[in-house]
Order: sequence, then structure tokens, then C-alpha cells
Amino acid sequence: LKGPVFFWHPVALHSAGMQWGEIFLDFLILCSDLCVSGTFVVVFLQLRKSRSAAGLSLQTLATVVGARVIHLISHNIQLHYSPTVLPWFIYPTMDVVSACAGVALLVSFCMYYFPSYEKEKDNFGIHIFERLEVVAKDSPLKTNPAVAASFLYSVVAVLAFLWYFVRKSQRSFLVSYFCCYYEAMGAVALIPQLWMFHQDKRVSPLLANFVVLTAMHRIFTLAFWISYPRIFVWRYPDNRGIQMASETLNLLILSDFLFYWARSKLRGDSEVIIGDGMMV
Repeated sequence: LKGPVFFWHPVALHSAGMQWGEIFLDFLILCSDLCVSGTFVVVFLQLRKSRSAAGLSLQTLATVVGARVIHLISHNIQLHYSPTVLPWFIYPTMDVVSACAGVALLVSFCMYYFPSYEKEKDNFGIHIFERLEVVAKDSPLKTNPAVAASFLYSVVAVLAFLWYFVRKSQRSFLVSYFCCYYEAMGAVALIPQLWMFHQDKRVSPLLANFVVLTAMHRIFTLAFWISYPRIFVWRYPDNRGIQMASETLNLLILSDFLFYWARSKLRGDSEVIIGDGMMV
């Protein structure tokens, strides 16, 4: 005797595939958020293990934390991704936890590890001020974190304004500029850290993971934008191409360090060696 024969209706197959696709998109954004949280975890472990802030850029840490705090506003103005299958509360909960962890980490850095902070190396942008004769070469302002940060945030403000004319939006100027400012912060956040890495030439595994997790965050987000129209065939989100270009640019900024990270892993080095590894 033959057993029962099941025939899957095309509509049912499409519906099942659609649901799995929606879960996949929800999962990509969830993984992206988990990577962001992971960046704070590895920085905390680095501080606890070394009991020192050596090699860590305060400019980068403050910018990354600031971006996560600003990111919380996206929930209130309905800009954040709304999951289709997974419970929605997971996403704002993770964002709140991540932002609080980042603020706690920044406060801990300033209160307990600031004496070991290498502010003379965290000087991205100071050379521009010197060339413009805004800061004298022998001025104590050269090692002032606020002076270096003023250059970084000036760049963010200008980039956000320029990005506003590229990133099309039907929302108000303030909301659109808010989005552009957040994206500009994310794009430049790790540049001061990479600047310090190229001065030290050697990077601890935990600090390297800080950059790698940031890259994974970008990869998951890029995968989301690539996959979206393949799941929702009849939908095409605004600025999808711009968002993909933005995430690709962010990965290109990190690609130099990622190359040295991958090379060090393949060679079995205990640290990530930048360039030829020669100390200068």
C-alpha cells in the first residue's frame, strides 16, 4: 500500500519561502546589532586585561558611543527597522543595552584609565591644525583630546551636510540631516583608532576584534540591503543604492586593517602586525 501523497500548492510554497526570507532579514539586523554590542565587550575586556588604555583612541570610543546613543532616537521618529517575524522589543532593548554599556565604558575609561591614555598618539587632525597654524607645534593643545575631537566633529558636520544632498529623503531637513549626521559619524568613527594602529604597528587581539566586529556589523547591514528586494519582490526601499554604497565605503575604510588582520591570522602571529612590523 502506498502512503499518502502530499501536494504543495505554489502559493503555500511561496508563503513558506517568504516567511523564511523575512526571518533572514530580521536575523541580519539582529546580528548587526549584536556585533555593535560585541565591540563594547572586547574594549572592556582589553581594559580589564591590560589595566591600561594604551593603544585605544578616546576619539573613536567617544564617537562610537555617541553614535549608539543618537541611534536610540531612530525608534522615536520611526526610522528604525521593524522586524516582520521576530519580536519587535528585541531591537530597542538591544539598542538601549548597547548604548548604556557604551556610556558606562566611556565613563570607566575617563575615571580609571585616563592616566594611561596615549593622548599624544590620539592626534588625528592635529596635523591639519598645525599646517593651518591654528595650533602651534610646541603648543600643549597638541595633546588636548578636545582639540583633536573638534576637528573630527567638524568633519562629521560637513560630511553630513554634503551627504544630505546625495541621500534623497521625503522627510524634513532636520530628520534627514539627523540621518546623515549619524551615518557620517559611523563612517569616520574608527579613523582615529586606525591612525593610532599605524603608529604602534602592532595591535592586540582584543583591539583587533574591535575593528573586526565593526566590519561584521557593516557586512550584515550590507547583506540586508542586498537581500531586501529578493525577499520583498514588490518593494524597493528608498535610498537602497545609497545605503549599499555607504556600507561599501565603510568597509573600504577598514579594508587596510582587515588585510593585516587576516595576514596575521594566517601566519599565526600573536598580534596583528601593521606593515612590515618594524617599530618606529
